[in-house]
Amino acid sequence: MVDQAETRYFSAKQAAKYLGVSVFSIYRLIERRSIPFIPLHPSRSNGRATVRASVRLDRVALDAWMRKQTVKPSPEHVDERTGNE
Repeated sequence: MVDQAETRYFSAKQAAKYLGVSVFSIYRLIERRSIPFIPLHPSRSNGRATVRASVRLDRVALDAWMRKQTVKPSPEHVDERTGNE
């Protein structure tokens, strides 16, 4: 099995595991175009397109997206454990 740290392109299931979210969440982010993804041609079975087209998610793009989503602490943050401001 290939280590995820070495894999460049993830399936939705692999991306979900990598990010620690559900596959449903990945597809919801894709539908909302909130996460970077690469659409692949829909696979066909018996001449009919599948419900969801296959996608791949670039690990490097996901890492950048996660960094962009990171919320920075407020400068007014008070550490309640120490009472320091």
